[in-house]
Amino acid sequence: MGTIIEAAATATESSLGAVQLAGTAARFCLKRAGRTPDELDLLINVGVYLDNNISEPAIAALIQEDIGANTEQHPGGGQGTFSFDVRNGACGLLTGIYLADGMLAAGTIKTGIVVAADSDPDPGISEGFVFPAVGGAILVSADDQRTGFTAFRFATFPEFAGLFQSDLNWRQAAPDGTRQPGRNILTVNVADTYATRAADCAESTTRELAAASALDLDEVGLLVATAPVPGFAGELARRLGISAGRVASLPRSLAGAHTAAPAVALEPANLAAAGTTIFVSAGAGITVAAALYRG
Repeated sequence: MGTIIEAAATATESSLGAVQLAGTAARFCLKRAGRTPDELDLLINVGVYLDNNISEPAIAALIQEDIGANTEQHPGGGQGTFSFDVRNGACGLLTGIYLADGMLAAGTIKTGIVVAADSDPDPGISEGFVFPAVGGAILVSADDQRTGFTAFRFATFPEFAGLFQSDLNWRQAAPDGTRQPGRNILTVNVADTYATRAADCAESTTRELAAASALDLDEVGLLVATAPVPGFAGELARRLGISAGRVASLPRSLAGAHTAAPAVALEPANLAAAGTTIFVSAGAGITVAAALYRG
């Protein structure tokens, strides 16, 4: 039995906040798979940008309510939808899939969805927020006839932690009175050297995954590589010797997508035709997540 991807979908309405972007993407994803929200046993939210920088409750619960997934108590204690948040930045979607894979293998769940959204929590106030507004969702389930995900690898390179940082800090009113009194301000700082170091870390982690899986990179039919800097997928493919025709590309308008990027790259892809797919995400930390998928 393997964990397979049933569908992926995105939402790009810039006027929506994180909850609505993720919810819209989830509804599109479920519709694409021919499923209803009540069929979800698991919903994991991996987005890190919170509407108005709220901290409670778990955003996953708000998204669950937004899409109407088992919002009423089941008679007799039947299984509903278990929802929770996971924070792992650009590696969040792969981290969520990894967690869902464990639950599917154990038979705890039959169907799960992992969602993310990149939306400026305080438009006009946040500093350094350059990511396009996009929500993403990936629906996974167990299948006795298909292989699906076969291996995951995660690595963190703390020596590069300072190259990509996000901070939420309380600011008092500015002396000139132009800012609203007392509020949390999100500040994002990405160093010029981050893109190169992220590619370095992603290359080593991907090669480790391939070696541990006895995979010849020439077998890879599709590379889904994402990081919150444009050009990452092409650079990683060049280093790995994977031709441009085997790389899932993001639309130019979404090239800098952050937590939702894997769903954006995956949405138009044909995993069955690719045969063997490698997923790679790199984010702050520097943290890298990689996974091997057999279509």
